[in-house]
Parts: sequence; C-alpha cells; structure tokens
Amino acid sequence: MEELKYLPIYDDETQRKLQGQFSRVEGECYVDHAGCTLYSDDQIKGALSDLTKSLFTNPHSSGVNGNVTEELIDNIRYRILDHFKADQNEYSVIFTSGATASLKLVAETFDFSNEKDGLDSLEGNFVYLQDNHTSVLGMREIVSTRGANVTCLEHDEAFELFRRCEAFKRNQFDSCRPNSLFVYSAQCNFSGLKYPLEWISKVKEGCLHSLNQTTSNWFTLLDAASFAATSELNLSKFKPDFICVSFYKMFGYPTGLGALIVKNESSHLLKKVYYGGGTVEVALSSKMYHVKKKSLHQRFEDGTIPFLSIASLQYGFNILTEIPIQKISGHVFSLARYLHHCLLTLHHQNNAPVIKLYSDSDYEDSNVQGGIVTFNVLRANGEFVGYMEVLSIAALFKIHLRTGCFCNPGACQRHLNLTDDEILKNYDAGYTCGGDKDLIDGKPTGAVRVSFGYMSTVEDVNTILRMLKKCFVSGTEIVKYPSWWPDLKLKFRTKYQLNRDDLSEVDGLISYTDIDKNISILHESEAQEHYNSASLSKNISTSTGSNSPVLSRIFIYPIKSCGRYEIKSSWELTSKGLQYDREWMITTSAGVCLTQKQEPRLCLIKPIIDIKNDQLILQYPGMPTIEVPLNIHSDIIQNNKLCRGKICGHKVEGVDCGAEISEWLSLALGRPNIKLVQQSEPIKSPKEKSVPKLSFASQSQYLLINESSVSWLNDRLPEDAKCDEKTLIHRFRGNLIIKGSLPFEELTWSRVSVGNCEFEVAGLCTRCQMICIDQTTGEKTVEPLRTLAEEFHGKLKFGIYLVNNSSKNHVISVGDQISFS
Repeated sequence: MEELKYLPIYDDETQRKLQGQFSRVEGECYVDHAGCTLYSDDQIKGALSDLTKSLFTNPHSSGVNGNVTEELIDNIRYRILDHFKADQNEYSVIFTSGATASLKLVAETFDFSNEKDGLDSLEGNFVYLQDNHTSVLGMREIVSTRGANVTCLEHDEAFELFRRCEAFKRNQFDSCRPNSLFVYSAQCNFSGLKYPLEWISKVKEGCLHSLNQTTSNWFTLLDAASFAATSELNLSKFKPDFICVSFYKMFGYPTGLGALIVKNESSHLLKKVYYGGGTVEVALSSKMYHVKKKSLHQRFEDGTIPFLSIASLQYGFNILTEIPIQKISGHVFSLARYLHHCLLTLHHQNNAPVIKLYSDSDYEDSNVQGGIVTFNVLRANGEFVGYMEVLSIAALFKIHLRTGCFCNPGACQRHLNLTDDEILKNYDAGYTCGGDKDLIDGKPTGAVRVSFGYMSTVEDVNTILRMLKKCFVSGTEIVKYPSWWPDLKLKFRTKYQLNRDDLSEVDGLISYTDIDKNISILHESEAQEHYNSASLSKNISTSTGSNSPVLSRIFIYPIKSCGRYEIKSSWELTSKGLQYDREWMITTSAGVCLTQKQEPRLCLIKPIIDIKNDQLILQYPGMPTIEVPLNIHSDIIQNNKLCRGKICGHKVEGVDCGAEISEWLSLALGRPNIKLVQQSEPIKSPKEKSVPKLSFASQSQYLLINESSVSWLNDRLPEDAKCDEKTLIHRFRGNLIIKGSLPFEELTWSRVSVGNCEFEVAGLCTRCQMICIDQTTGEKTVEPLRTLAEEFHGKLKFGIYLVNNSSKNHVISVGDQISFS
C-alpha cells in the first residue's frame, strides 16, 4: 500500500498570512478548537485600537456616543445574519452570554401548551437526541416542570425514524394544537459527525408525529455552536426556528458571548416573564404593570449587553471575508481525515492497533464529517491507556488537546459502550465530569479529542503522530491497512476517475462547493411622529399673521454630514428628496456612518455637483480635488462591495465608491480605512412600501428653516457667543430656506406649498450639539445650543421636516412663493 499523504486546501499565500497571525503560539500545537479556537493578532489589534481611540458608552444612554455604540451593535447584528445568509426580515439576533444561555432562554420561554381561553391546557413534546451537549440535557429539567413530555431519541433510532419518514403536507400552525420542540446539534462535538440539516424541514413535515398520540405544531432548535465554527450554515436554505451559536468557538475572542438567532414568525412562541433594564417601554414600581419593548432583541436582552465585546466581533468576521467558510470547512476536514487515516493504520510491532477510534463516518465526506478526531490509546496487549496519561505526555510535546466526555455524556456513553448502570457505578467509584478518573476496571470513562481550527496546520497532525509513535507504540511501528481499505480506494477511483497510478494522490482530497453570497437588499424607513408645536410657540412674542414668504435659498448636502452645495436657481425633487441630497455617506472601518458628531472636520469637505460631466467633485483644504461618478453604473454595482449600515434607526445600504476616494478621505481626515458609500436602490419589504423613501438623511426628506427664526435666535445670543450671524443659518443644515415669515410661524403649519409642489409637515427637528459646529471652520462652540435650550426650556426643536408623497418628480426654484395651512 502507498504511504498516506496530505494534500493542502489552502494556497501558499493563505498559509503564510495565517502563520504571521499566530506567531505567539509558534512551537505550540493547539488542537482544542472545538473548546475554543484561537484569536488572530489582527483581531486583537483591531479591538485594542477601537478601545484606545474611541469612547464607547452604554447604548441605553441617549448621548452621541451611546447612539454610535447602538448603531455599531446593530451593524454587527446585520453582519451575523449576512454570514449565515439569513434574511433580515426573516431572522433576528438576540445576544446572549453563550450558546448555553441561548438554550436556557428557549427552555424557559417556549410555549408548549399553546393554551387558549376556553380550551384545556395541552401538553407539547420536548424531543432531543442522545448525542447532545449537556446544556441541551439541562433544558429537559426546565421543560418537564412546564408540562412538556420529554423524549430522548437514540442515535440509530433518530436516523431510522427520519429515513423511513413519509413526507406529509407541511405542518401548518394550529392554535388548537400544543407546540412541540425538537432539539439537535448540527455537529456532534464528540465525534464531529454532521447531522443532516434536512431534518429541519422533515420536522416541519410531521416526521415526529409518531412520537406522541396527538398532533403537534413542531418547531426546531438547532445547536450550531460546534458546527458554525468551521462549516457553512445557510439559513436561506435550511430554516430552523431557533439557532444558538457561540462566537469564541468561531473566533476565539471575545469569550462569554453568543447569540440566539430566532425566526421572526416563530418568535411569538417565546413567552418571556422576567424583564430587566432596557427591556421595557414602561414599568410601575408600585403596581404589577409593565410593557415590554416591541423589538425582539430589546425584549430579551436584559440589562446592559456586553457592547465592548460585541463591537470586537467585526474583526472576527473579517477573517471569513479573507478565507471563505467553505474553504475553512475543507481545510479542517482534510486535516481530520489525514489524522484519522494515519491513526487507523498505526499498529504496534505485534500488529495490535495503537488507537481505538470513535467515529460515525469513514472520514471521506466533508458534508457529514467535521474537523474532529476522538480516540483512546491502546497498549500492545490491548489495554487502554488512561486519557490523563495521554494528556500529560502531550503537554511535554506542547500539545494542547481535550480529554474526558466534552460535556456530551450521551455520545460518550454510546461510543464507549457504557450502560447507565456502569456510568452510575463509575460515579460511585469517583468519576465526575471533568475529573481525572480516566480508567475504572480497565475501561475508559472518557476519551482524547483532537479538533482543528481554520489556522491549524499539517504540522499539528505530525506533532501528534510523533508524540504517539514515540511514547505509545511498542516496538517498531507498523502501518497496517484495514481489510476494507481497497474498497475505499475503489470508491475514490470511481469518484475522481483516477488511474491506478494516481491512487497515491487521493489521500487528502476533498470536494466542496463554493456558494456565492446571496445578499438580501433591505431598507427600512420610519415615519416620524408629528410633534405638538404649541408648547414651543408660547413664549414667542410675535403677532399673528405674516407677509408673503418665499423660498430664498436651496441647499443640498450630497455627502451626509459634509459641506453644503447651494442651488442658485432650480432643482429637481425625486422620490427620496432633493436630487443628490445625502446620496453619499462616509463610513468608518466598522461600517458606521461618520458624522460631524465624531468628526467636525467633515464640514470642510466641500462638494460640487457637475451634472454635465456626471461628477461629484470634492474639495478639502490642502488637498487636491477628486471626482467620483454622480450616478451608480451597473459595472460599479457588480464590482464594488455592498455596504450596510444604520443611520438614526434606519437601515441603509450602498455601494463602496472605491479605494482611491477612500485613500483621499483617509488622508484628509487622518482616519484610516474610511469609505465613501453611495446609496443603492433597496428592495423594500411590503410593510415599508407605504413609508416615504429616504436618502441617507437622518429623519425626513426635507428640512425647512425660517430665516426670521434664525434671526430671532441670533438676537438672543450673548456677545461672546462666537457665532457669526452670517453663517449661523448654516449650522442648522436646512434644505429649504424661507424668508418673509414671522419667527417660528412655521411651527404651526401642517402643510406647505413651494411653488406648485405640495409638502406635508412630518414634525419638528430635534437639535443636538451638531449645531454648535461652525460650518465654515469646523470649530465647536457652546452656542447656539445653550441659548436654544434656555429659551425653550430644554425642548430643542428648530426647523420643520417636510415630506413629499407624490410619485411625480417636481422642480422647485429660488424665489418660489410659499403658502401654508
């Protein structure tokens, strides 16, 4: 037989990059990635840079930094869903302290009875696989006290049940039936077996009806903690109701952070009782009354979430941008396959096997086997070597692996062929989970597990083999192939159409399919509530009535939070507002929109609209001008990266305008890796179609500012206010500037006509410290915000929002007459 060989999956460049990312573990052999994978240098550098250069505050706080933190966290939610190819309208992310907390949350809140008024309480079913994590077993202790019938499916029983299952008509939810929950792991953390994801749809089709006497509404909870670390979970194809994941198993950092991903249409099944800080709209301390938040994640994330840890997840997901998850899956499988086959053929000089393998596959298909190899060591006389002995020897070779049952007692019991009585007897003899009692009466109580991560190397495998051969092989090692090995070779020869001379090349071969990302383009806008302006106008000493106001100036702000561009004559209105207004935004490396709240110098970026040459020209002091196309062309959309973000509660998305403008902006502002993003046309959900479209504007399509109101405020500013009267109006960043009206008369309007164009008043503009930035210099002052707050007793409203619901494009011009009602 030919020598076993390993064929790498990564190219040389990828291997070199990874080697540079984990120099701190050079000389170490870390193979406990199923317990916790390693974090890369870039992850920590990115997180450290954020912590040392940014001020992250509690997202429950309403200040600038709190809002930025909240938007960053929401961006991470979107990125999680994108990674799992989940539609943002179909799934939601609830952050938890880990996969265990996610499982516990479902156990405590899942509605099994589906009890309705006038109906008797019906008992649902809780069904789980024998090979499940201890955290799943813990669920049964909770659900049994809540009236659910608990059933454990043994490994072979489950496969047989689903194999002979007939396809029923898709099970529709019925409020008169109890609800039942099936829980299983996508990948066994003991053997690395990947359980069929097709079971999810089979459960919906009614394959588990035979387990109980009454028909149930069946739902699935998928434990993806082990699976998601190195395998692709495509939620656009497989649609469980609940999924738990653990991020430190994916990226190594941060620890103590996971998520429960919930199918929105199944979220009503989670009946939450407890509520903590940040999860309620209102609560009375003296009475049993509270109203929970409407957003799913806000209802379930009690207290302050670990926002600093969540912020660092972006650097973990960056890895999966550089190395596709399909390639990672192939890499860890190839390593596991090579190790498995080497251990399988390793024998003592007396032909006795050195290794007892515990596996559920032949390690020939990456679709059914993950990067885990579990075994015990045998002596030449057939006796077991205790796993604690293996652990101690491994430490001498700087090998870091895992021993025991790995918090999976069911799989451990099945593979070690232990009866319930034997396990209880072992407990009486001193065995405990995580203990060091490895052999009792010569039989092992656990095993040795080697698990690979995306940065593992073939040298890790060779180090393990060297350790085993040097310390546990008796006499001269013998490579002995099992009797079925030629059949395996024949299978590969048929599969890959290889000649006999090519057989030495099949070892290490795997196949995988790269799946293109299908990104659902989403956009959400929210109508703004109409504010009652009466309280604002009470202390304005003016007479009623007005002159004939006109539109005196028109401004657009092509790049959100950057400088203005004044329209001297006429301009077109589109379905989103003034043409090219807030059409672009600048984002940080984390994808968060950069505004003057964080970077006041943005106001110094001056845009020029050159319609004739289809260019947006940008100027900045001390920098050469640069141009970008005004309109997104199809080739740009195809070649450039799609970016998602959130602005003042609105989901937004656009197209990266490229590296050249990114470098220009980074040099101008002294911020690395910032991007210019142009808005793309989103696909709106049915619920959003009645909501007015928005550009990257924060709240509404148009902002109207009354020159008389600005003058009124300017007259009340102190002499040392450092606010130039001529430029004061620019601090309010209005689109439509009117003159000829009385101060604050606009606060009483409900409808406005500009020329022949009709607008509805959508509310008053709430002001923040951004109006304290001099738009000509970028300098900050305390005014006019202080005076505005003083005059209006903290009700910081200035300017009115307008919405144009007409589907027709209109044109407005400087000098148009203003009418109102």
